[in-house]
Amino acid sequence: MAVPEKLIDTSLVSVIVPCYNHAQYLPEALDSVLAQTYSNWECIIVNDGSTDNTEMVASGYCKKDSRIKYVAKSNGGLSSARNYGIKHSSGKYILPLDADDKISDFYLEKAVALLDELQDLNVVYGKVQLFGTTNEEWEQPPFDFKTLLVENFLYCTSLFRKGDYDKTNGYDETMKDGLEDWDFWISLLKNNGKAHQLPFVCFYYRKKEVSMFNDLVQNKKKLFNAYLKVYNNQIDSYHKYFENPITLIQENIKLERIVKAYQQSRTYKMGLKLQRLKDLFSKKNAVKK
Repeated sequence: MAVPEKLIDTSLVSVIVPCYNHAQYLPEALDSVLAQTYSNWECIIVNDGSTDNTEMVASGYCKKDSRIKYVAKSNGGLSSARNYGIKHSSGKYILPLDADDKISDFYLEKAVALLDELQDLNVVYGKVQLFGTTNEEWEQPPFDFKTLLVENFLYCTSLFRKGDYDKTNGYDETMKDGLEDWDFWISLLKNNGKAHQLPFVCFYYRKKEVSMFNDLVQNKKKLFNAYLKVYNNQIDSYHKYFENPITLIQENIKLERIVKAYQQSRTYKMGLKLQRLKDLFSKKNAVKK
């Protein structure tokens, strides 16, 4: 059930943190929220039927800061947990954050300022830094809806308006194996929606040996079914840009070849080094401002 308009704080950000047996990582995620330079937020931890000590960890943080709230439900999957948390939120803006990831301390401040300034903008995201089993930046193309239909380059932890969420059916709760965030972004942005990337790292994505994403990638049947689900859910958008599934597959292969060839070039490798230096200076300047 949607929160009545009169109860929505017009400057409040609701950070939604689904957690299923990730108590060991949860403190890092919550500490990154507590470190935000933007103070008008609430953080809703959604215990999705965990069997570890998620409740104990969450309770400790609720005592530490009244802006952190805890709700529990039976296990229903990531989509179900996100929807549940959003339904219990009070903010104008929504930021999903998985329990094993974290955000930069200035992310909310910069993203909210941009959404406040540009009323026709729907989504704000930043650059992505991987950590854990690897340490590299995730390269993302400039936002383009047709490209989004071919590959999901918008990560789940992007800021959007609660009002735009209410115009969709939320996260598809039947998609329990993955790609639910891709399906959601297409739904939210399909009517000439706009997204903008901030020019510095805002999101840290944890890479693990065992994860839902790795399981999906390694299981071809699951991966195919997940892709098929996105295609069928968003078939009107796909038909608008592609004649049939074959042209979509060809576009995907073409894009992969272009990206791989470019990433092997000396220009790319040199540019990556320069970009990291630029990001370092940008972050320092952003903090100063």
